[in-house]
Amino acid sequence: MSAPSPPPTVSPCEPAVVPLREVERELTRQLKCLQVNTREAPVVRAGLSNLVIYCDSAAKAEQIGKVVPDIVAIHPARVLLLVHEPEASAGAVEATVHTRMHRMGKGLRAFSEQVTLRAGGRAGEHLPYAVRSLLIGDLPTNLWWASPQPPAMAGALLYDLSDNADQVLYDSHGWAHPARGLVATSAWLQGFERGPGQGRYRVVSDLTWRRLRTWRRVLAEALDPSTAPGALQSVSRILVEHGPHSVIGALSLASWLVQGLGWTITGSRVQAGVETEARFQSARGACSVLIRRLADAPEGIRKFHLACHIQDAAEALNVIPEDGDRRLSVDLENDDLAPRTVTMSAPPLAELVARQLSDRERDPAFRSTMVMAEALARSVIEG
Repeated sequence: MSAPSPPPTVSPCEPAVVPLREVERELTRQLKCLQVNTREAPVVRAGLSNLVIYCDSAAKAEQIGKVVPDIVAIHPARVLLLVHEPEASAGAVEATVHTRMHRMGKGLRAFSEQVTLRAGGRAGEHLPYAVRSLLIGDLPTNLWWASPQPPAMAGALLYDLSDNADQVLYDSHGWAHPARGLVATSAWLQGFERGPGQGRYRVVSDLTWRRLRTWRRVLAEALDPSTAPGALQSVSRILVEHGPHSVIGALSLASWLVQGLGWTITGSRVQAGVETEARFQSARGACSVLIRRLADAPEGIRKFHLACHIQDAAEALNVIPEDGDRRLSVDLENDDLAPRTVTMSAPPLAELVARQLSDRERDPAFRSTMVMAEALARSVIEG
C-alpha cells in the first residue's frame, strides 16, 4: 500500500513573537527549521509580490488569516498582516513570524513567509514604517485594504500604506454608506492611479467588481445583436433586485450597462433602505433604472430585469440566480422557449484575491463604470 500524500501546506515551525529588528533573522531561522524537520530536498523561497493586508479588528484578522495559506498557495508572496485595533491602548508594534511550506507537485516545494504586525490605538501610525522595513525591494507590492471602511475615507493611514503599493485591493461589499463611499472612492481612484510621479503605474481593484464577471458576460451575450436583434438599442427600463449588503454590486452592474448604452442621468427618487429609481435620457427618449433591496433575500443580486424590443416586438429579459447561486437563468418573458442556464463562476475568497494579485492591468470597463456609478451615487445623495 502506498503512503498517503503529504498535505499541500505544512508548518512544522511554531509562530514566534519577536521584536521588529529580529524579524528577518527569525525568518531565516524558520527556513532552516523547515529544512531540518522535513528532511527532504532544500525548500525554495517563493515570492511573486509583497502582500500587505490591513485589518481594523482582531476578528477580521482572524477571518483573513484563515484564507492566507490558500492565497499564497496560488500566489506565493511575503505576507504582512496588519492588525490595528483603533480603540485599544497604544503600545509597541508586536511582530509574529510564521512560515509555511507548500507542495507544488513532482517533488517541488516552495516556502512562504507571513509576518503579523499588531498595533493598538495611535500605535497604528507606526505600521507604515514597520511595513517599509519588511518589504522585499525587487517585488511588486499589493495592499489589500480588508476593512469595511472605504479606502478613500481612511485618511493618512491608507495614504502612507499605499505609498509604495503597485496595486490596492478593496471590497465594496457591505459598506455602511454605499453612495458616499462610491463618490469618494471614484475620485480617489483616479488620483491614486496617476501616482505621485511621472511614469508610476498603479492599479486599484474592487473584489465586488471581479465577482460580477459572470453577470456581465451573460448580459453581454444575451443582448448581442446576433442573438437579440434590436435589444441593445431599445432598452428602456432596468430593474435590479438585491439582498442585504449588496447595493454596490447592483449599482455597479446597472452602471456598467448604462454607460455602455450611453444614457445621461437626469434625476432620481430615493426611498431610503428600500429602493432607488434613477431617471435617464437616451437617444430614443426617457429611460429609468430601479435598484430595489429585498430584505428577506440572500446577499447578492437576485434579479436583473430589462425591458426592450427584439425584432420590433416588446420583450422583457430576466437574469436570475438559481440552485444556490451556482447557475444564472436567462429567460425571455414573451418567448415560449425554455430558459437558458449558465454556470455561475463564484470562486472562494482566497482564489478571488490570489487571481487579482496577479492581474495588475487596469480595467477600462471598471473605470468607466465607476464614473457612471459616481453620477448615480451623487444623484442618490442629492435625492
